[in-house]
Amino acid sequence: MNYGELLSSFLVDLQSLYRQNISISGASFPQIIAISIMPDDGIEMSVLSKKVGIDNSTATRLVMGLEKKGWVTRKPSRHDKRVIQVFLTAEGDLVQSSLENQFEKLGAAIEKEVDPLDRNETIEFVSSLHWILSKLILRDEKIV
Repeated sequence: MNYGELLSSFLVDLQSLYRQNISISGASFPQIIAISIMPDDGIEMSVLSKKVGIDNSTATRLVMGLEKKGWVTRKPSRHDKRVIQVFLTAEGDLVQSSLENQFEKLGAAIEKEVDPLDRNETIEFVSSLHWILSKLILRDEKIV
């Protein structure tokens, strides 16, 4: 199996696990992803769209849906009023905490499946893969 096939299989399986085990009533999968990656000090709309892998207009619609639920608020940046930042509300913090608990439970279930002697090495390999993927995203260039 080559990297392309492995990444494709990994994506499908991971997405399936998340869709089956991670949920917030009334939230779509993209909304769950957006809430889960939002830092405490907010995130710029353009950064959010890049991290989620969607264009800016789609990110705007996504955030508007989250605003309607009362989970986020948008504010102009203090440094540049043209830049819009998204912040979790108090209710959004609770939703994010619930998601983090669900992620922990899923992680614990996966950890149980890994041989105890291989756990550290597995974490290192997955962390290394994550770093490589992050670098590719940060380069902001189309690969294919």
